[in-house]
Amino acid sequence: MTRETVPPAMITFNEGLPGFETYRQYQLMVSPESDPFAIVRGVGPEGPSFVAIDPARVVAGYALVIDPADLVRLGSDGSEQLLFLCIVTVHEDGRASVNLRAPLVINPASLRGIQLVTPESPYRIDHPLRAA
Repeated sequence: MTRETVPPAMITFNEGLPGFETYRQYQLMVSPESDPFAIVRGVGPEGPSFVAIDPARVVAGYALVIDPADLVRLGSDGSEQLLFLCIVTVHEDGRASVNLRAPLVINPASLRGIQLVTPESPYRIDHPLRAA
């Protein structure tokens, strides 16, 4: 993910995100001020917003296998560099965790995204986020 300020990219999640299926369009916002985080903001009235982070910045060697059917959903032939972002949750007690099990996967070439839900993943849905 670039670390310079770029205009928000409009990403289409054709199936929405789990729990937010009616929101299909999201803006991806990245800037030096929010580094290492990105903002994923649903377009429309009361659209949901999420703070996200590149999972490789949380766990060295983070990797998931993407099924060929998911590549089709992303409009990818498998040759593009895909962007992985994981949603951050800030808990009432101030702790923060990252959902490494269900990353957002975005194809920057097609501007399509999916949330890749991986029940058999070795990663946690509540991986502790620690300051660097």
